[in-house]
Amino acid sequence: MKIKVPIFVVLACLGLSVHGQLPECTQFTNLTDGQVDTNVFTDLEWDVAVRATGYIIKAGTFSGGTDILNVDVGSSTAYNVPNYLPPLQTIYVTVIPYNAIGMNTTCSEITFTTRALSPPNCTEIIAPFDGHELVPVNSNITWIRDFTASGYLMTIFERAPNGIRIIENFDVGNGTNYKPDDFKPRTRYYVTIIPYNDAGSAVGCQPITFTTGDPIPLFSCPELIGPGNGSSDITGSPLIEWNPIPEVDGYFLNIGTTPQGIQLLNNRNVGNTTSFQLPGDLPQGKTIYIWIVPYNRNGLREDCDVFSFTTTKEPKVDLTEEIPPFFTPNNDGYNDVWTVNSSENITVENVQVFNRFGRLLKEMLPSDSWDGTFNGKRLPSGSYWYSVKILNNRSVKGYFLLKR
Repeated sequence: MKIKVPIFVVLACLGLSVHGQLPECTQFTNLTDGQVDTNVFTDLEWDVAVRATGYIIKAGTFSGGTDILNVDVGSSTAYNVPNYLPPLQTIYVTVIPYNAIGMNTTCSEITFTTRALSPPNCTEIIAPFDGHELVPVNSNITWIRDFTASGYLMTIFERAPNGIRIIENFDVGNGTNYKPDDFKPRTRYYVTIIPYNDAGSAVGCQPITFTTGDPIPLFSCPELIGPGNGSSDITGSPLIEWNPIPEVDGYFLNIGTTPQGIQLLNNRNVGNTTSFQLPGDLPQGKTIYIWIVPYNRNGLREDCDVFSFTTTKEPKVDLTEEIPPFFTPNNDGYNDVWTVNSSENITVENVQVFNRFGRLLKEMLPSDSWDGTFNGKRLPSGSYWYSVKILNNRSVKGYFLLKR
């Protein structure tokens, strides 16, 4: 008796599909099958698998196990193992490529054995080097990376190996350099770097010593060119300009209505330009303060002078001729409507009319007028209030009379 097997089952067994193919297997690039004495801090790396769009990493302490790892790493071809691998253990690990068709579960598993977890050895500080003279006061401390270390502790003493303590066993992270606060000029320092990991810290690490040179010369401060310091009647949004300082890399710009204020511009890094166009008009009738802070790789100079200038006062709005003090809506052809028009120098945007209780009765443009009615009903004689909004200015408020 013949058994008919569907074609898609046959293709799946062969790693194929009716519509496509599963990805090929890959191999580790930093591990070999049967490898021994493997560092517990080893990460996993592998080649790109043909047709793969992603990978699943499985690792365990037994064949097919996932008690150590079972993670989808996406399209990456490397995985940084959290913490460290179990020491003195045989590890079983597999990379399973996948794509839209599915996972290739036929890929081979490899094994390797880890070494014991032990503290790292001491490393070497390479900058400044031991015995260096005239070291810049703003120097970084740089050392050689120890790949068994998860971090480093730094100790700095001034003048003697156990002299004035600057920092002691300070954790500077897992990089290979650290920038302490600037050193004092013409002073001897002793610096020790101690690698550590989960098994402990390196033992017997010795300090290097070096002597600093002269202090960093300060660069000069910029001067405000425009608007001139102490100038007045500045209008609109002026261009702020200052003279260039050759030694600097850039400038921070602060603008406010108080000395060293930041109400209008807060510590804006304008780079190595020497001008800044304000995005909007300055407030009128105010003293404007400008504080320019130059900087370079050695730091900021924050003791520069604060400059100032004053803006023009807000013009007084006089609409005496444009706002009628009364009107008489009695259909006699004279003063039957109340209206407010723009003048040659003043542009009216809109007008609102209220009763004495603050209820809005009419809102109109300068071309409109009010006939003394509300919802078609005639309002009684009396005082009524107005609010006239002026272009680029505040509102003008007052009252007028309706007489019948």
